[in-house]
Amino acid sequence: MPVPAEAARDLYGRLRRFLPGLTLDVGCGTGTIAAALAQAATQLGGAPAGPGAAVLGDLVLLDAVDLRGPEAIGFPFVLGDACALPFATQSLGGVHLARVLHHVSDWRLALLEARRVVRPGGSIAVTLGGRMFASELSPLRDAVFSEGQRLGLQGAHHIHGPSGYDDVDSVLGPGEVVEVRFPQTDTPRQVVLDAASHPYAWLPGQDLTPLQAVAEQVLASSGFEPDRPVEHERVISYRVYRAGA
Repeated sequence: MPVPAEAARDLYGRLRRFLPGLTLDVGCGTGTIAAALAQAATQLGGAPAGPGAAVLGDLVLLDAVDLRGPEAIGFPFVLGDACALPFATQSLGGVHLARVLHHVSDWRLALLEARRVVRPGGSIAVTLGGRMFASELSPLRDAVFSEGQRLGLQGAHHIHGPSGYDDVDSVLGPGEVVEVRFPQTDTPRQVVLDAASHPYAWLPGQDLTPLQAVAEQVLASSGFEPDRPVEHERVISYRVYRAGA
């Protein structure tokens, strides 16, 4: 879901200060976050923020498949493996990993690879995800996942790990917290449908069709008015790990 413009400027502006020079976005997905980081770089440097400005020279995207959307189609892109980055040791100013470690076969090796390619003075920025649906809406999402798993479906999160930032700290050392909090409004119907259909919430190659009925059942038994807007707090949290001298 989109991040409000003010929160995005705050978050990605602060992150970009930790990621000097050429930065690699590992597991870039559609490239939306890379585009936000590039926009932050133009604002920090005072460069024009038009299409393609300060993008090609500053960010490289890497993923196992090319899912780039229109915001990031002009970025340099590498088909690659997070556990075997095709970059020289200490060749990059930073590495960005957003909600990707649970998708790789060996998350510890992916972190070590990130550390290998970042030069002294650079950083590794990691987010494992944040609280998208907080307060009374969280049980609705959790109920869809629980019922889906009871039906034999496999969620994508924490299949390989890590289970939290303490696990990341065990590889990279203590990280610095960079996060934003902002109000978000959702309806109970949006929450259950997102849980049932989000492309990154479930392991690929599964038939998710049964989850539509699951979502409707969870919604019907919840006691919520399906389309009543509920305002809650959303949190996007990163840990930033500085490369040593």
